[in-house]
This record gives sequence, C-alpha cells and structure tokens, in this order.
Amino acid sequence: MELITTMAQEAEKVLAADGYLHNGKWNAAVGDAANRFAGQVDLASTVARSTGLEVEQPHTGVYIAYLEEGQFLDFHVAEFGFGEANLILCLKHERLPAAPIVSTTVFIGADGYLECDLTPGDCVVFDGAITPHGRTPLSAGESVTLISFGFRARDQATLSATHLPAAPR
Repeated sequence: MELITTMAQEAEKVLAADGYLHNGKWNAAVGDAANRFAGQVDLASTVARSTGLEVEQPHTGVYIAYLEEGQFLDFHVAEFGFGEANLILCLKHERLPAAPIVSTTVFIGADGYLECDLTPGDCVVFDGAITPHGRTPLSAGESVTLISFGFRARDQATLSATHLPAAPR
C-alpha cells in the first residue's frame, strides 16, 4: 500500500502543477513514483490473469482526478493507441461517511451497466478502446484519484476480436 500512497502523493503534486482538463476530468503525466510502481509490480500478469491476453508491461500511463462536486466523465472509448488492455488503479477515494451516493467507474457491457466502487488499491482491467466507460457524478465532499495504464498485446498477429479483454463483470 506504500507504493499506492506514494503515487497518490505524486499525482496530487503533478495534477496541481501540470494538470489539464480533458473530457471533464483532470489529467497529468505520470512521474517517477508511477514508473517505480510499474517496475516493481508485475502488472502484465494481472492483466493476463484477468483477460487471458498476454501483454507487455505498460507502455503508457496517466493520472486522472475528479475533484469537484458534480464532476463526471461521459461514456467514451479510449484511443486505440492506449493499448489493447487498460488497468485503472484507484489511488485515493475520499467521501463523506454519510454520503448516500458515491461516484463509481461505470462500464457498458453486453449485460448492461456495471458500476465499480473502487477504493485505494482496487483495480479494474478492460479494453478501453472497445468497452464504453465513464464515471458517475461526484457527491459533495468526494474526490477520486486514479492512474490508468495502457498495455499492448505481446503478439499482435494473434490479436483478434475474440481475444480482447471482455467488459468487467
């Protein structure tokens, strides 16, 4: 959990210094803490276990933050260049104890909507270029900081629609 706390601190600093609004959320480039985390944790194995898709270690990453009441992310699909698999890891999710509703990461899959209430250390793996995803609006006193990693398939020749990660369940 120490690595996640360190990334959350780094994210807060870079988002404040160099963050930019993109599709209604704050984004910032990852730094040394995220690169150390990706070097120490075998994220490719996590993706492979979750999806059956053999991937390389992440080739890209971005810090994402939702900081203001009502802030949300419309359903969208990621650019194909981000990779064949995405891993979103929650770094920080602050909320008021009495909040009746909390913001969630939400996906549209074959079975309908799936909402994931991620807490620090939780992650979800999916194909962001195919699976529509977004975030429900933040409640009063709530904030969320995430990191999204992008992965490329090891063997592009075997990549087909039948081998892409399914929507989270």
